[in-house]
Amino acid sequence: MSNVQRYDATAGGTVTFVNTFDVHSAADEFERVFADISAFMARQPGFIQYTLCRHIDEDKQNRYVNIALWTDVESWRNAVRHPDFQQHAKEIRSRCTNEANMYAPRQSYSVR
Repeated sequence: MSNVQRYDATAGGTVTFVNTFDVHSAADEFERVFADISAFMARQPGFIQYTLCRHIDEDKQNRYVNIALWTDVESWRNAVRHPDFQQHAKEIRSRCTNEANMYAPRQSYSVR
């Protein structure tokens, strides 16, 4: 029995938001501001979860990746259009540069 699940990305449903950050402030300051914006996003309809990861190589520890799951792309769009989001975005962008992308699931594998 195969543990690979296949998805039809055209059918809507769960999406994955991936945001890569190059931080130019102190790491603890960036992480504090990120926690604030994440708390805001977690209160928005459609939010499922996020994981913030920091690069493990010492010479790249200013690089972070956020992986967030949303129930659908429209929920994410509504969250970033929310008037309160702009102040949070301004705070985070003053401490880093970033590249953000949205992905639809195509396959998933689990050992469980």
